[in-house]
Amino acid sequence: QAILCLPRSFEYSQKNAVLVPVAALGVGGMLLYWLRSGRKIKTIDMGDGWWGSGERPLQGKEDTSIRPFKIETSDKEIEDLHQRLDRFRFTPHVEGAAFHYGFNSSYLRKVVAYWRNQFDWGKQVEVLNRYPHFHTTIEGIDIHFIHVKPPYVPHGRAVQPLLMVHGWPGSFYEFYKIIPLLTEPAKHGLNEGDVVFEVICPSIPGYGFSEASHQQGFDSIATARIFHKLMNRLGFKKYYVQGGDWGSRITTNMAQMLPQSVKGLHLNLVFIARQGLGRLICTMLGAYVPWLVGFSREDARRFYPFMQKNVYDVLRESGYLHIQATKPDTAGCGLNDSPVGLAAYILEKFSTWTDKSFLHKDDGGLESKYSLDELLTNVMIYWVTSSIVSSMRYYKENFAKDPDLRAHSRVGVYVPTGIAAFPQEIVHVPRIWAKDVYKNIISYSYMPRGGHFAAFEEPKLLAQDIMQFVQKVEQL
Repeated sequence: QAILCLPRSFEYSQKNAVLVPVAALGVGGMLLYWLRSGRKIKTIDMGDGWWGSGERPLQGKEDTSIRPFKIETSDKEIEDLHQRLDRFRFTPHVEGAAFHYGFNSSYLRKVVAYWRNQFDWGKQVEVLNRYPHFHTTIEGIDIHFIHVKPPYVPHGRAVQPLLMVHGWPGSFYEFYKIIPLLTEPAKHGLNEGDVVFEVICPSIPGYGFSEASHQQGFDSIATARIFHKLMNRLGFKKYYVQGGDWGSRITTNMAQMLPQSVKGLHLNLVFIARQGLGRLICTMLGAYVPWLVGFSREDARRFYPFMQKNVYDVLRESGYLHIQATKPDTAGCGLNDSPVGLAAYILEKFSTWTDKSFLHKDDGGLESKYSLDELLTNVMIYWVTSSIVSSMRYYKENFAKDPDLRAHSRVGVYVPTGIAAFPQEIVHVPRIWAKDVYKNIISYSYMPRGGHFAAFEEPKLLAQDIMQFVQKVEQL
């Protein structure tokens, strides 16, 4: 009987030998599917919105046409500006103050004199109209954007759509120097594989030539949704996105909202708001044994001394943020009425956000990185559109819902991500910390120079990093 049972035992053990791995494979597959499904579920709900005046119309579809737009000016507009500049009331600065008290008033007098007597807005309007401008209506408001296609595409080259989003107090004009590098790379000595772009640069609603929301609550989520709709309206199903400042948060939200549409996300500023005991211990240990907490030597160099670079410097540079996140209309109405006040408020950021050491210079170091024509053109975009108040409101709308900008950090970003860390950026986020949110970092570059306004200040460096990042993604 024992002998008769042997074949059955052997047959049973054979079955086990087959069934156990199959069962394990099945369970493993289900577990992998569950994990991947869970990852897909963690997205930001796209939702919908209406930001036009009054109630959303019950009947009728939105006008989805894309309308050519041209920036124009008039003698009346320039005459009004000149009259206001002529009435500039000068306030003497404190001796030796440089930019420690804000915009140095003696240097401001020079800027105003140039603005009044030499700056040619008509000529700059021609510069702005060099690229094709458009308007389209989305969720009840007119969205402005420029759309630049490569003039020539060599055989075999793939054209990649790239959405680039600005921040405050910048504008679409920040990208004017980087656009030709991306659309005609070979012409400018940039031969990064087979990558060439067509570039779409929208104005955030409430900035420049994009209509401001008429309703409360317009935040980065609403902006991300509108920009997805814009790209779809232009015929793109998949595209790359890039941003710094608010553009970083908006494009991150786009990746969190519709990861299947975002081929890759490139950032030159990262928002990470995670706190806690672990982060505190990591910060303390990093000063002495950076390798132990995953910091590189360059991370340590940029991050320490911690209190100076991450507390004192940030507090000094963020006073505007508290005003704009609480009562933007109060300060904003004065800036909207005074071109000199507007210029001082905006250009001060282009000083210390470009290089912290410019604080010690009487001219804020502004003309060492930019021309006055470039700086004043950006100011004029705010002035002629009366958009400074609505641009400042964007802080209130975002911070009112998410005071420490942490809510979105709970949703991971799984699309391929590239980060360009510029040394003069307001804050430095090490790669190990960026991975808390950005789970698929395939490119993290310590840029050799440059600050907050990367595309405006160091267009070639940023263009090279974007192209190298996209090349890596295309090879995945």
